[in-house]
Amino acid sequence: MLLRGKVVGKNGTARFEIRKDKDGMLLWAEFPNGEQMDYSIECPYLEPLELLGLLLPAIEEHIGEVQDVVVEEVEEKKSVLGRIRELLGKTF
Repeated sequence: MLLRGKVVGKNGTARFEIRKDKDGMLLWAEFPNGEQMDYSIECPYLEPLELLGLLLPAIEEHIGEVQDVVVEEVEEKKSVLGRIRELLGKTF
């Protein structure tokens, strides 16, 4: 799964991207001053927005008080078997 969006703060906006696979997640964020934050966790049970929520205090240090979180794009990665099922379902 891939989730993209932005966290809007009092002093700027941080863009973020979270990638989740069967082993865990990777969060990448870029702040207005060009600094970047990378954080990974090996916990397949957390959801991407839960991870973002846990890291909001660290993001808030860079952009001031959080005013809004906007999710712009969500991509579900499907397995090869899932894609084959979709194709077969459309042809029959």
